[in-house]
Amino acid sequence: MKDKKFRASKHCQYVLQGLLQGSIIPLTAYLIEIVRLKIPFSSSVIATIHKKNPLLWLIDSLPFFIALLSWGYQRQRILTAETDHLKREVEQHTRAIVEQQTFYQSLVNNSPIAIVTMDADQKILSVNEAFSNIFQYQEHEVRNKDLDEIIACGEDLEQAKFFTKEVMEGGKIHGIGRRKRKDGSLVDVEMYGVPIVFESKRIGVLGMYIDITSRKEAEDILIHSEERFRGLFHNSPISMWEVDFSGLKRYLEELGYNNPDELRLFLEKMQGLEREFAALLKIIDVNQTTLTLFKASNPEDLKNNFERIFIDQSAPAVRDIIIALYKGVQKFETEFTHRTLDGFLLHTIVRLSLVGGCEDDWSRVYVSIIDITERKWSEERLRFLSLHDPLTNLYNRMFFETELTRLSKGRHLPVSIIVCDLDNLKLINDNYGHRAGDEIIKQTAMLLQECFRSEDIIARLGGDEFAVIIPNLDEMAVERIIERLRNRIDSYNQTLPASQDGMIINLSIGCATSMEKMEMEELFKAADKRMYQEKKKKRKSSQCQ
Repeated sequence: MKDKKFRASKHCQYVLQGLLQGSIIPLTAYLIEIVRLKIPFSSSVIATIHKKNPLLWLIDSLPFFIALLSWGYQRQRILTAETDHLKREVEQHTRAIVEQQTFYQSLVNNSPIAIVTMDADQKILSVNEAFSNIFQYQEHEVRNKDLDEIIACGEDLEQAKFFTKEVMEGGKIHGIGRRKRKDGSLVDVEMYGVPIVFESKRIGVLGMYIDITSRKEAEDILIHSEERFRGLFHNSPISMWEVDFSGLKRYLEELGYNNPDELRLFLEKMQGLEREFAALLKIIDVNQTTLTLFKASNPEDLKNNFERIFIDQSAPAVRDIIIALYKGVQKFETEFTHRTLDGFLLHTIVRLSLVGGCEDDWSRVYVSIIDITERKWSEERLRFLSLHDPLTNLYNRMFFETELTRLSKGRHLPVSIIVCDLDNLKLINDNYGHRAGDEIIKQTAMLLQECFRSEDIIARLGGDEFAVIIPNLDEMAVERIIERLRNRIDSYNQTLPASQDGMIINLSIGCATSMEKMEMEELFKAADKRMYQEKKKKRKSSQCQ
């Protein structure tokens, strides 16, 4: 609209310009005639001049003629300019179209994706080099042919025809299937199909194929590996778990501690850490060995009672696991104490391994649990036997001497040592046999355990000799304990029938107490000396009788 107004304005300007320029000639002619006729100028003179010179009528039309010529000239200039401008625009658009066509043609030809264009009847118009590489057909071999009939067969042909129908009806398709090469071999492809629409009319179809053979093989290998892993997982003789630790991860992030030491200090002070830990975990899967180990009837039973397998003794291992994961450790192993669902204590080795790709959120962690309860009990039994007398279960000489060394540091003053010796063991062995002698030794051990505190160290030093270490009691308190022991022995002996008078317990006792730091060996010697003094005194008394 603005261009039209501008052109109209220009036309008026040139018409007026022509009229003005054309008026000069009639005016000039009038002046010449007035001068030639020597008459004064007036309106009537114009009529007189026209009568004398009719040619002036023709001259009077010159301004209009010139104005018309000026308008025609201007119009011609504008038309010429518009024609040149239009020509340039056509050239520019043509060049842009050619460049765009070249660009898209190059894009299609060099695309790693196989591309085929078809007309509205599914007849092939063109294929690119990638199509030829995948399907082994050159463009001239397939032009104007039905695509489905060329690269699909068997069950795949049904899929191809279904896809074709979808696209023909204006839809878009995406799928995975197999298509046939020229040599008859099959190739796994991912397919896309879209209709080509111009001015609301479908004029063709664009098809794209991506060779996914390598990807398919990798997926098959992955699936096979997954199946193999699942088989190993569920059939493993070791307890196997797949656990989601992401809840624990979020919990630690919310705590916001800056270093492991701060976190460890918090966890050490936390009450019920093991229960909180269990509540933050989510069991994904467990194998049958796990169910058997923890006495669960099925996975749901274990999931519903998961917190029950954690006990107070689990807390140190839980703390170590949390700290290790917090530090970014992806594999970790620790000893762990659990409890089965039926209440039995379970000693285990727990191994955790973060699954690749889950390092950031801990959403998948593989856990294996090895039952070492029997080994643990065996170790404890060996340790017990190494420190205890096998006949009486009292501490043995080795442990007793170790404790003497430890107490030499003087941290438990006052400390007392009692040395006891059976007076008649040899006589019992000779008269009743060594089995009877062993019974006397065991009974003596029981009486000692009854009379002393749990923190006192009672040991059998060998043969018929016993010793007791009593820390943190003064001499008077120790004397009362000794008196209680003598009374307890007398009470026991009174319960024996007359036929077993030879089985009574006669115990010589010596005691020494230290109120200040001294060598425990010297203290032991002092107690031992007093024990022999009592034994000697008994012998003299017996001889006098």
